[in-house]
Amino acid sequence: MRRKGQVLVSLILYILILAGALHFNLWKLIDIRLLLLMVLGTVVLTLPFYEKGISRGEICYIFGRKAIEAGFIQTFLLLFVELQNYEDRSMFLHDIAMSFRPLLYGFCMLILFSEKREEQKREESEQVKSRVENEEKAGLNVTEKLKAYGLTKRELEIAGLIAEGKSNGEIAEQLYISETTVKKHVSNIFEKMGIGRREEILRIALDGKE
Repeated sequence: MRRKGQVLVSLILYILILAGALHFNLWKLIDIRLLLLMVLGTVVLTLPFYEKGISRGEICYIFGRKAIEAGFIQTFLLLFVELQNYEDRSMFLHDIAMSFRPLLYGFCMLILFSEKREEQKREESEQVKSRVENEEKAGLNVTEKLKAYGLTKRELEIAGLIAEGKSNGEIAEQLYISETTVKKHVSNIFEKMGIGRREEILRIALDGKE
């Protein structure tokens, strides 16, 4: 929360600097109605991505990304309405310029809410690094310990990823193969190792061949 406040202050300060340097009326950028509509649109666009168990950092990141989409949609519709119903040509350029305010709101929200995701990525990276270091200290080498079961090179690779807790879909994506192929390899691994559950791969890798 403290970091988010700092980001907000930095953002406001930068806009104030731009307003002073370019000599424009800052208050013209503020329209509460447009801002509320943009926030409402962002919430609506974010709803399909909300699911049980999703982290706060992830939902904030999605919210920030959807703010840009909502800003683009609202700006397009504002421009469309202005061009369709325009009568006072003396204010044409002014009103067109004002139609781009939702985009500004969207980018500001992206900056505010995506920061949490970047922080979360750093934390996850540190956790992975710490886990790798701990595994190295413990002398854990999954593939070496599973070679005794006669697994092929690809099966050893997949067994190692299973031991890391990855799903078939994640393994398929990482190795650029189909999920059906992964399932066949998993079936072969289970048969060769004489096991029936994925969790047993990590247990055997930790304890050694039975």
